[in-house]
This record gives sequence, structure tokens and C-alpha cells, in this order.
Amino acid sequence: MNDNQRKVIIGGLLHDIGKVLYRSDDGRNHSQSGYDFLKNDVDIKDQDILDQIRYHHSQNIKQADLNKDSLAYITYIADNIASGLDRRDKEDGEGGFVRDIALESIFNILNHNKGNEHYRPAMLGKDKEINFPTTDKIQYDESFYCSIYQKIQECLKEFSYDDKYINSLLEILEATLSFVPSSTSQKQMIDISLYDHVKITAAIGSCIYEYMKENNETDYEKILYKQAKEFYQKKTFLLYSMDISGIQDFIYTINNKGALKGLRARSFYLEIMMEHLIDELLEKVELSRANLIYSGGGHAYILMANTEKTKSIIERYEKQVNQWFLEVFQTDLYVGAGYAVCSTKDLENEPAGSYTEIFRGISKNISAKKIKRYTAKDIVWLNHRQEESGERECSICRRTDHLKENDQCEICWGLEQMAVKMMSNNFFVVSKEHEETSLPLPGDCYLTTESNEKKLRQRMEQDNYIRAYSKNEFYSGYSIATKLWVGDYKNGNDFGELAKGAQGIERLGVLRADIDNLGEAFVSGFKNEENQDRYVTLSRTATFSRKLSMFFKYHINHLLENGEFYLKEKEDKKRNAVIVYSGGDDLFIVGSWDDIIGFAVDLYYALKKYTQGTLKISGGIGLYPSKYPISVMAKQTGELEDAAKEMTGKNAVAVFDPKYTFHWTEFIEMIIEEKFRILKQYLETCEKERGKAFLYRILDLIRATWNQEEDGKINIARFAYQLARIEPEKNAAEEVKQIYQEFSKSMYQWIKNKEEAKQLEMAIYLYAYLTRDRKDD
Repeated sequence: MNDNQRKVIIGGLLHDIGKVLYRSDDGRNHSQSGYDFLKNDVDIKDQDILDQIRYHHSQNIKQADLNKDSLAYITYIADNIASGLDRRDKEDGEGGFVRDIALESIFNILNHNKGNEHYRPAMLGKDKEINFPTTDKIQYDESFYCSIYQKIQECLKEFSYDDKYINSLLEILEATLSFVPSSTSQKQMIDISLYDHVKITAAIGSCIYEYMKENNETDYEKILYKQAKEFYQKKTFLLYSMDISGIQDFIYTINNKGALKGLRARSFYLEIMMEHLIDELLEKVELSRANLIYSGGGHAYILMANTEKTKSIIERYEKQVNQWFLEVFQTDLYVGAGYAVCSTKDLENEPAGSYTEIFRGISKNISAKKIKRYTAKDIVWLNHRQEESGERECSICRRTDHLKENDQCEICWGLEQMAVKMMSNNFFVVSKEHEETSLPLPGDCYLTTESNEKKLRQRMEQDNYIRAYSKNEFYSGYSIATKLWVGDYKNGNDFGELAKGAQGIERLGVLRADIDNLGEAFVSGFKNEENQDRYVTLSRTATFSRKLSMFFKYHINHLLENGEFYLKEKEDKKRNAVIVYSGGDDLFIVGSWDDIIGFAVDLYYALKKYTQGTLKISGGIGLYPSKYPISVMAKQTGELEDAAKEMTGKNAVAVFDPKYTFHWTEFIEMIIEEKFRILKQYLETCEKERGKAFLYRILDLIRATWNQEEDGKINIARFAYQLARIEPEKNAAEEVKQIYQEFSKSMYQWIKNKEEAKQLEMAIYLYAYLTRDRKDD
């Protein structure tokens, strides 16, 4: 990355810093106050950076005495493009700016929603609780903005303004500006944060710089200022996507010895690998992580410059990565990639439909590459590569090459050695040094971990150091590439411990779930004919994807740490559970079976509140002994998840068996809150002695009633007889009589309806498992 490109990125990221000062106690124009703040309080001396802050608006730039090649023209047009992408007028908007107005929720308009919710003022990292959107009246007072100003000033003073600090600058701005509105105009939608705005501005500006450089254009004033309308039509940008295939098979190809640690290590290894692939490519095309639009679940979208240089780099890079995958993983993993070129107008969805076409073009490219993954040369290489003797194979993944003495291949052995460190350490280091327990990464790189910042800084001094990633914590420092949001919750060391922590039956619960129709929401979620698709823009796609990624990679830890719903109350609200994987569109969690049921309910309600009901989730919950093969657990819960997604409208959960598939409201309200509650109340109040025997009798009758081979009416009569036999004596307590009356009346009504009878079956299972004695297990 050359010096000017670096300055464009830094200028784009800091161009609106004056808005924080303006909303605290500085009433001046934000361009001027931002310029003075960076020059005097932070001591930035580079005039090229300062000019971008001072002259990024038309009224300022037209009065400025700037060279024709001033970088201020790039940030000026990048800011205009970014503002056009996010500042769209409301249908019922009012004029005027309100300094203390709250940031609105991006989910207000997702999937045809018509919400009116906003966020409370907050900085990331200070408060672990989820900042849910709300309709409560909220104002962002001066003290909030003053605290942000002080935090930014404190951090910026430590920086050296070179490319090694750009990613750290991004981290600080994300921490402080994620809940700060970019615009405070009541006339406009205020759903784009200042962080998302400056990030997109920097991304656009860096692409424009690369585009102008390749085309040997140096008169920025003419092309980007005087002829800006013509420039908006040019195919300046390239939206690029990567997708790793084979993730599921790679993660779940594992034996049961140390399975829990192995699963987590494998999923996190692939997550780091994806981030490494992104960073390597960004470095090659001379861009920063400001250009990363989305990353999660083995997928990524990156905004790049539409240049021949970029296209050439992409083509070579894809070949190198997939050749590396062939050599290290054979055909188990593959990167499919594709791109579409686009203009500013395309990104603004002008004409209507052009934005969606960008993603359709990318998808077609990726699909075509996946169909023809390997060249004839690759196939010849695969068929003639030197293989080790087939007498031994890896005890985990079954490959026969690169075996170590303990019958494990180098990858599986390395994952086993690093499993504990990967989950407990805070830093992940990419370097050129090949240690015995390091894991390979593309580009002749290796992954290791460090436990603390002091050791990390020592590693940074070594020549072979490349970059590091931190986990869920903000660190401002040299070449810490990014903070990764990671679902790393762990309360249990192995499957046996998790099963023993269950209430009732000693069993594991396994939850697999993902968002329904996420791809459609990502591409078309903001389309709406009523408002002429005016909110279909890159800014909203980026904001939406970042919010969703934070939920599944970060907030999920809080949900597990602070359980709310329980089949049976317990003092410790921490779930006995471990996150195996939680990404942008996929989730796999193992734990005590009752905690997994409770967490699934918490997850449903939290996602509904977080997204204002605009997104749905479907999943499967399996019940297993602790020594059950993990690969089979994964397969079967995947089938349960598929069964849930086959329900009309999806938004469902399959519990234990595909035939017990319910919409979430049915499972929670009709099964748990109604039938399970009434069962539990009656059996624990009136039938403590013979509760289980009675349960099994009525369960048999329910099954027989709805078995088409038998006469259901006879079994209903038998069912009524069983209910009559347990009627309390005349001298029984009034409370007991009332509970019995509700119970018997409800039970008789339920058995006569097929759907309610199935719900009752599930309620009986839940109660039976919850009260099962360990000696009877």
C-alpha cells in the first residue's frame, strides 16, 4: 500500500470525526472542528490527511486553494457516494437537525417491516448486555458524546499513521461510533451509524484511488468534483465474494475421543483461515479491512476497485489458494469465488433492480466455478500424487498421508495439541515460523496462539511475524489486524460433564439452527415497491450483516451466560453448554439437554426482539447419551433442522424426532407454557407417588388413539376412564380439586385433537426426562 492510498483510507475514516465534537459542546461546523481536533489535540501533522477532514463538503472545497491532485477530492466524492447510499429521505420525514437524536434500527425497514425503534447510547466493549432496539424515548446527551471524544482522543494519540495501524483505527471507531447516528436530520432515515458511514467512505475512497491510478488520472478536481455526475456512471467498483465449501464435513469428521475440544478447534481454525484469506487478499490489492463488507460462516464480500490489476491478482490468488487446499486437504475444502463490476448508480440501485443484479452475477460466477472446480492438470496431479503406504490411516480423518507416530495426520494432531489454547488464549498469531504444534495457513503461513498482550508484542518484534487477531476484546496496537467477534462460551469440559450437569435424565442436548432465507434477506431484504426500493443500498446491506454477525458471534455468549427460560428453575443461570460453532447463518451448540431446550427458547425470543421480528430461525434439537458418535449427532440434528425448514413458513423447531416438528410459538406457548405447565402442576401437587406410571399409561393411550390401525374412540374412552380414576376424594383440599379439574378437562380436550395430542406427547416427554431418576436412566 503506497503512501497516498494509506492517507485516503485514514482521511475517509476520520473525515466526520468533528460530528462527535459538534454534538458534545462544540457548535462549529464539523469539518472545521474535526480539522482542529486532529491537528491540535491529536497532533496530526500530515496536511494531506487534514485537508480531507476540512474540505469534504462542497461549500468548503469550492473555496479552498487545493492542488488538482489533492486527496480531498477523493474523500469529497467518496463521502457524497456513501451519504447517497445511506441518507435516504423518509416518507413522513420532517425538516431540521436534532443534535441529540437516537440511532434508529436497521431492522425498521427490513423485509417490509414498518418499525419505529432505536437504540440507547452505548459503546461496544463497556457493556456486555445486548443493546436491543426499543420504542422508549431516548436522547443522546452531551455527556455521551464527550465520553466518546475523550476515548477517541486517548487512542489516537498513541497511533502512528501508517498502514500497520489502519485496522486498529477501525477497531477504535467501531467501539465508539457503532451507536452514533451518521445523520441527525429528521427528514432522513437515521439507521446508519457513524462507524458504518466512515467505513464505507474509506472503502469507496480507496477503490476510487486505485481506479484513478490505473487509468493514469491525476486531475481529481476535474473528474471527481466538476464531472462528478459522469463519474457516478462509470464501472469503478468490483464487488467480490469468497465461499469455502466442505466446512461441515471437515468440522464433523472426528472421533469421539476429545470430541468437544476437537470440534471447537476445527470450527475456529476454519474461521481464522477465512479471516487470513481475506487479509492476504486485501494486502495484495492494497486495500484495508474497511473494504470488508461481510464475513461469516465461510462467506465473505469485499468491495474492490474495478482494475485489471485487481482482476489479475484475484485470478492468481484463487488458483494459489485452491492449489494449497488440494495439497493440504485434498478435495475436502475448496474456495469458490466470483465478482461483479458496478458503478455508483448500481450501488444506489439506480435503475431499480441493478443492485440485486450485482449479487445475482456474483452467485452465477461462484456456482459456475464450483461445478468445474478442478482443471485437467489438477485431476492428473490428484491421480498421480505420491501416497504414503495405506497400511495406516489417521485415526480421526482417515487420510493416509502425512501421518505422525500416533496415527494422526499433521492437521488432526496439530488441532488436538492446540485445542485448549485456541479456546483459552486471547490472541491468534499468523507468522512464517513453522512450530511443531502450529497449524498451516495458505501462503506458507502458520497459526499459533498467545495468552497475553505482553507476549504478543514480543512476537511482533520477530521478522517472521505477519499479523494477529484478538477475540472479543478491543486492542489498539501495531498490526493487530482485527478483533474477531467469536462465540466462545464454554461451561463444561467434555460431553460426559455436560450430560451429568442436566436435570433429570443424564443426556446431552444438541442444537443446530440457522436463519431462514438469510441469502434472500441479504440481497433483497430492503426491496419494497411502496417506497420505490429507495433503501436498497450497500450501506444498509453492510449494516444489516454487521448487526447479524454481532448477534451470532458475540451476543450469543451473553445469552448463554445469562439464561432466562428454564423447564425447572435453578440458581445458577449459566447454561451448561459449549458453543461448537456460531457464525452468520449457522449455529451448533452442545450442552445439558434441559439447558439446550431453555437456550433455544431464549435464542428465539432474543432474535425476535433484536431483529424486530424481521428474521426467522429454524433448528433441530437432538437428545443423546454422552458417548454417542459426534458425527452421527451432527448428521441427525442436521436432519432435524431440515425437517423444521420444511414446515410451511419455516420458523420452526424439530425436537428429538422429525415427527415432533413445531412452529416456535406452538412449541413455546402450546407445549411448554400450557401442556407442560398443567402436567407439571398436577403431577407435583396431586400425584407425587404414581405420577410416572400414570404418565406412561396415558402416553400409550395417546399413541393408540391416533394410530390409524386402531379405533381411536375406544382409546379416548379408556383415556377418560384413566382420568376418572384419579379424581380426588371428596375431602381433598380445594386447591387439589381445582388443579385436577383443570388437568382432566384439558387432557380430555387435547386427546380428541390430533395436533394437540402430538403437543401433549412432547410435553409428557419433557416432563418424563426432567423427572427421570438417574438410577432408572
